[in-house]
Amino acid sequence: MTRETLRIFTARRIHTMDESLPLATAVGVIDDRIVAVGDLASMAPWREGREVVVDESLADKVLLPGFIDNHLHPFLGALLTPMEIIAPEAWRRADGSVAPAADTPARYLELLKARLARCPDHDDWFISFGYQPSVHGRLFRAELDALCPDRPVILWQRSFHETYMNTRALDKLGLDAGAVGSHPQVQLADGHFFETGNKLVLARLLPTFLRPEWYHRGLNMTADLAQQGGITTAADMLFGALDPEFELDALERCVEQPGRPLRIVNIADARGFSNRAVGKKIMGPPTECPEFALGLAAIEKVRERGSRRVRFIKAAKFYADGAMFSQLMQMNPPGYIDGHQGEWLMSPDVLAEGVRVFWDAGYQIHVHVNGDAGMDAVLAALAAAQERKPRFDHRFAVHHVGFHSNAQSRRLAALGAHASVNAYYIHALADDYATLGLGPERAAQLVRAGSMLRHGLRVSFHSDFMMAPMEPLLLAWCAATRTTRSGRRISPEECLTLQQALRGITIDAAFALHMDDEIGSIVAGKKADFTVLEDDPFELGVDRLKDVRIAGTVFEGQWHPLAAPCASVLAGAGAEPALARRGCAKGARRRRGLAYRPWRRACCVPGDPCAFLRQISELAGAAAAPTP
Repeated sequence: MTRETLRIFTARRIHTMDESLPLATAVGVIDDRIVAVGDLASMAPWREGREVVVDESLADKVLLPGFIDNHLHPFLGALLTPMEIIAPEAWRRADGSVAPAADTPARYLELLKARLARCPDHDDWFISFGYQPSVHGRLFRAELDALCPDRPVILWQRSFHETYMNTRALDKLGLDAGAVGSHPQVQLADGHFFETGNKLVLARLLPTFLRPEWYHRGLNMTADLAQQGGITTAADMLFGALDPEFELDALERCVEQPGRPLRIVNIADARGFSNRAVGKKIMGPPTECPEFALGLAAIEKVRERGSRRVRFIKAAKFYADGAMFSQLMQMNPPGYIDGHQGEWLMSPDVLAEGVRVFWDAGYQIHVHVNGDAGMDAVLAALAAAQERKPRFDHRFAVHHVGFHSNAQSRRLAALGAHASVNAYYIHALADDYATLGLGPERAAQLVRAGSMLRHGLRVSFHSDFMMAPMEPLLLAWCAATRTTRSGRRISPEECLTLQQALRGITIDAAFALHMDDEIGSIVAGKKADFTVLEDDPFELGVDRLKDVRIAGTVFEGQWHPLAAPCASVLAGAGAEPALARRGCAKGARRRRGLAYRPWRRACCVPGDPCAFLRQISELAGAAAAPTP
């Protein structure tokens, strides 16, 4: 009887992330599974009677388990990555290059002109993502008309929910005085649409964005970026927000393809499915309770449709409070320095009801939460569910966790919860929030991962792409070193060891998805997913995690090299000036010029990808079919 071929990968060093056998130099693979870990000599029992291939293509490389980003949004990447990205910070491109930071008005204008020159079709859209008036200066309707009088140009603001455009773009979208009326969040003379006003833009552009030429290109670019980050498994933490059929079709065409070294794990949007089940296209206020039982039934049906690379787990996503980037998180006393209030995305009562329905059905619960008052609501919902129907190993997961207290960490641990945090908040926000909103003490304690680990939680890291780069080693560096943009190290007591940081993008990230029996460590019986490194993080040390170069990935036993090794976008970078301390660029309006501004009650979509996705899902229900 013919036996399957054994492929043995040899490497300079293999960090298995398994406590029982932490180091190896060879790993044996049959089909898509690991069968043995150790050295070449230890493979002897498996070699007998089999065709054996000793693959030395990775002999000078370092292997870790395939990296896992357990909270991102492929749909958002599909919409935004095809845009010309010119942002205040450097951004990785799908081709492996890095778009340089545009951190002054002159630099932004220089890059904008260069990108325009590379797009010669003046009838086609030119849409650029990343514009920030406080950094880039005034480029509103008049300035864009002078720069590009004969082509439609839209500048998409870095927070997702504002656009600026020229007259040609306004004409092409039919956005004249009659269409806009007296909308309070449109400044037609400036070509500026913000908050609910931006819905007018999105509704008209959505048919363009959902065309395969745009959407599939963007989804393929997002998958390419994942591989550059060393990611072999990514969780869509809002599946079904737009339309499950559309999303599954796109995933099948772009991800479920030979040669694509990526696994997508779908976690259902509980509110989106529940609203859709009763024909509701527009999301109600935070106090409106959806028919969660009907949403659960709809999710049960779609969960049967997984495939090799597109998986479903028995899990659902909920919300507590608002976003970190726009300071909408709900905060306990003393609250915000300027006295503004956070917002609920689901009121505590609605959240508790949703948790009750899905908890009783045996689902794993994932909850978006950012502030300590928001965390109180999450703890209350979990405690009520656990008291009514006790469950073991439920792995209730809190996501983002911008600011919370040590007392809340202890209670999370006591209730059996764990955390997936966005460690990029530390780098991106701590400097600014020391003076805007929170003050030095609380800003220094953002994302206190060290405390969570000490209290017994498992902690993993995610990008929430495009809130942070899809670069797990960069996120691990943020959590481990707690280095801000200005180069300060804040609350060093919350720093992590190198081992703890790497667990957060491997085995503990798998644990958060209930998949640690299948991925997350290099152990016999698990999927043969490896991240292949040029550098050994244990040699470079925790301070240089962001400098470690990724050579490619092995996905289910197949080697997929990158065209060229790449490190994170911050590789070799020193301190950067905090955005809020630069002041407004000349010509920018200070009243909307802060890098991280307090939210106005009239706003409907904070600077948060989950909220942005919900807005688009509402529009998609009423949008015309994509036109050719």
